[in-house]
Amino acid sequence: MARTEALDRVEQMYVNGFPDPATASVEDLREAYDNLLLQFPLPEGVEPVEGEIAGVPVLYVTAEDATRDKVLAWFHGGGYVLGSARGFQDLGHNLSRAAGVTVVLPDYRRAPENKFPAAVDDGVAVIAELVSTYGADNVTVGGDSAGGGLTLAALTVLRDQGASLPAASVFISPLLDFTATGASVDLYDGKDVAVSRGSIANLREAYLQGHDPQDPLASPVFADLGGLPPALFMVGSHEVLLDDSNRAAMAITERGGTAAVSLYDDMVHVWPLFASILPEGVQAADEAGAFVRKHLKD
Repeated sequence: MARTEALDRVEQMYVNGFPDPATASVEDLREAYDNLLLQFPLPEGVEPVEGEIAGVPVLYVTAEDATRDKVLAWFHGGGYVLGSARGFQDLGHNLSRAAGVTVVLPDYRRAPENKFPAAVDDGVAVIAELVSTYGADNVTVGGDSAGGGLTLAALTVLRDQGASLPAASVFISPLLDFTATGASVDLYDGKDVAVSRGSIANLREAYLQGHDPQDPLASPVFADLGGLPPALFMVGSHEVLLDDSNRAAMAITERGGTAAVSLYDDMVHVWPLFASILPEGVQAADEAGAFVRKHLKD
């Protein structure tokens, strides 16, 4: 299948994969998102293992030949409302394969049942426990979309607590600004099939429930981003959330840290979810995996 045909197929999955948000329940939307992603089965012999870290349910996904003594904690996307560890197990497997480590997928508390900052609190607890268990040099973290925002916010909390931080962080299409002030929001609104100014507003209402969207733990693009682990931001060139990555990476480097933005031409929001269809999804997982390998202790 040609790349353009594959991309068209994935865009149609985003467009047709959900019931009408105006009439569907939250549970309907959650089920639809999980079903969209669960059509991509794990390889034979790869079985996620259920567990619990700091009171948060998790799935451990370990690819063939991946080690179990080094981990990548991956916080799933879904706007703090949708998404689950089970739904993201294929992405977890691809990242495990590429990085050569076990991927830990937390089922952090979701909105609207659990409003801000419940998700960040869970992220802080999980990362701290993983660092305590495995050692900071053997732990990396990351997330996509809202999971990326959760990850970056949690890292700032741990830094402010004086805690040991993971060795590196990876972000794919992260949602880092609930005020939607990035120039790319208006530039690509209506062209991005997955995210829009309107959808950001709906998620903001569900998660923040009236809380100030400029709070750095809700919108970490406004946080002090100094003193954080090396970071890789991966984003599609025409995403509404493009400038979230650009601004965060700039803020990290301006504070003396290490950050890079890897731009993928024309890719949809969190395209590595569709690595079974998109070659660029495999490429992105491989890039993330190489970054993780580079920063983990030998």
